Amino acid sequence: MSNKKIVIPQIIYNQMVENGRSNLPYETCGLLSGIDDYVQSIWHLENEVKSVSRFFVKKETVEETMRKINQLEEQVLAIYHTHPTTAPVPSSYDIFNHPDEKVSMLIISYKTNPPITKWYNIQGSKYVEHLFFIESC
Repeated sequence: MSNKKIVIPQIIYNQMVENGRSNLPYETCGLLSGIDDYVQSIWHLENEVKSVSRFFVKKETVEETMRKINQLEEQVLAIYHTHPTTAPVPSSYDIFNHPDEKVSMLIISYKTNPPITKWYNIQGSKYVEHLFFIESC
């Protein structure tokens, strides 16, 4: 486990978990942006493949979202997605398709109730779990 610590405000964490829950049984995805290691914004993205084990978002949708993030002078801190029925561990598919080693991966698993969330840094074919904190508002 890495010493890097990320902070997510409770309201953003709740929005992310609810977005995943409302899209079950399919995976859902989005971006978390902010400054340094503090999440300030959430960007829900539509999973265009309606799959229980994959997500896909059009390049144009991602580019438009990135423009909005840049306008706020934030940076993408993580891509989040859900695992409706499996553990919150990156699959080989998740790792292979992860676009940028500078952007973390957050996975929410609905295999249990309440859901379990894990934050990872992906480096090549390996991943390292990071600590994150949910900040009470």
